[in-house]
Amino acid sequence: MNKQAWIEAAKAKGIEAFEIYQLRENGRSVSWYEGDVENVTSSRTLGTSIRGIVDGKAANLAMESVDDSRMDETLDRLLDEIKAIGAEEKERLRQPEETEEVRDERTWKSPTMEEIKETMRILEQKALAFDPRVSEVTTIGWEEGAVTREIVNSCGMDVRDESGVQYLVLGIAVKDQDEVKDGYEIEVVRDLAALDLDGFVRRACEKTLDKLGGSPVPSGWYKVILEKDAMTDLFAALSGMFSGEMIYKGISPLKDKLGEKIMSDKITIVDDPRDLSAVSIRNYDDEGCPTRRKALVEEGVFKTMLHCTKSADTMGAESTGNGFRGGFAGSVSVSPMNFCILPGERSLEEMQEAMGDGLVITDLQGLHAGLDPVTTNFSLQCGGYLVKDGKKERPVTLITVAANYLELMKTVTEVGSNLDWSYHHVVCPSIAFEGIAVSGE
Repeated sequence: MNKQAWIEAAKAKGIEAFEIYQLRENGRSVSWYEGDVENVTSSRTLGTSIRGIVDGKAANLAMESVDDSRMDETLDRLLDEIKAIGAEEKERLRQPEETEEVRDERTWKSPTMEEIKETMRILEQKALAFDPRVSEVTTIGWEEGAVTREIVNSCGMDVRDESGVQYLVLGIAVKDQDEVKDGYEIEVVRDLAALDLDGFVRRACEKTLDKLGGSPVPSGWYKVILEKDAMTDLFAALSGMFSGEMIYKGISPLKDKLGEKIMSDKITIVDDPRDLSAVSIRNYDDEGCPTRRKALVEEGVFKTMLHCTKSADTMGAESTGNGFRGGFAGSVSVSPMNFCILPGERSLEEMQEAMGDGLVITDLQGLHAGLDPVTTNFSLQCGGYLVKDGKKERPVTLITVAANYLELMKTVTEVGSNLDWSYHHVVCPSIAFEGIAVSGE
């Protein structure tokens, strides 16, 4: 694609501001089932999105392939799209800004197909031998991918970011008499040869075996620890409340609460696309705005909301570098990136000891149906285990927890140390609460 030619042609047609966004993705996927490779897929894609602005009205066109010979036809289509847009908030493209980029010095060592197959064979054998109650290895999968984003515009913007990821998935089924449970574990792997296969299998098997023999507890008010995975699911589902776009529209529970204390002083929430401890980083958002670290909640006080360029302009603010797309064909919206509740000092086991008697919730279900993102009220089926005298006593299943998230976050008694980015961009450590209403037997 002759990008400069496209920019000049767009200008000649009266498009006042013009942007080219390209997303290049290379990937490989391998799946294994019952002793052999089931499927191998390799992919190489380049998606292009062009955006034009006339009189503050913007439109996008997405293309899976670009033909320079059809430049005029394509730009005319873009102009027609712009003209069809009704009066809305005005949009603009960003000017280039100086920034000191960070670089992730960690590398991804791509394994050979033979190394992947041998690892999968060993994983299957180890999982089936781990415990007689492991009845089946339901899946073993390898995924790897590299992504490059490039943004060029008529204002002089010319930036790019690169990221990659590799991970293994191990899924198993366990059986005890007539009871069957399944589970999985995902491990980010920078060097397959250095992976602790025994540890990976143990985590997957123990987590799934712990589900066997579960039963409800009596309904009541319980001290509760939301374990990191369950807490992450809940936190991620409600992360949109920090969007300036949602706050401006009045559909965020944080509307008019900037500067107020909204959570326990034990809670500090940070968004940092440049956090080198996360699986991937972004020096720029998908508008070319340099990213930066910001504390959204600091010791319980709501300090900052997230913005893209449009939401920031609407509210008389500055973009926080959180304008991201959901793919090359998607439009820019406000999204968090490397978003977390900062960890505390004690492990989950130490938190259990401090709690004494209560529940540890490890799994939340029905987040889409049982959670109201405007009020933050939730009622969710869940599972976990009962804690007596600071020790795990037995699995718990088929219970429901109900609360208001923002009110619950004012009752935090402890934030755990077990923050784990893994393959996520939104994470939480385990968090202990004074109490939650539980419906059981």
